[in-house]
Amino acid sequence: MADDNKISNDPPLLDRWLAEQQQWQRTLLTYMDSMVKDEDFLVHLGNAMRGSLLAGRAYPTPPSAAAAAPENPADDKLDQVLFALRQLEGQVQDLRMSLDELRAEKKPRAKRARPGKAKDPQ
Repeated sequence: MADDNKISNDPPLLDRWLAEQQQWQRTLLTYMDSMVKDEDFLVHLGNAMRGSLLAGRAYPTPPSAAAAAPENPADDKLDQVLFALRQLEGQVQDLRMSLDELRAEKKPRAKRARPGKAKDPQ
């Protein structure tokens, strides 16, 4: 009889599994929350994601894709050229945005009379 009471007091296997999964989720969320507040982690993550965008490759790269595409020097040089091109593209875009801001800040000038259209008061 004592064994029957002990078994009936234990939660069912599914309930225990769900509780354990929730605990793992809480642990992961707590860890991620602490990492998001760590500036070094964010800098490294941002650099990795930016680098993958510039290289035109997904981040993170799935292991099967990395194994399927062997690296060779031609691919590496192409990645470097694409990186430099994207870098220049970003700089040109920054320059355009700066020029647009300067144009927006510039006060409108008073209209000048054209030399051929101006009437001579004399």
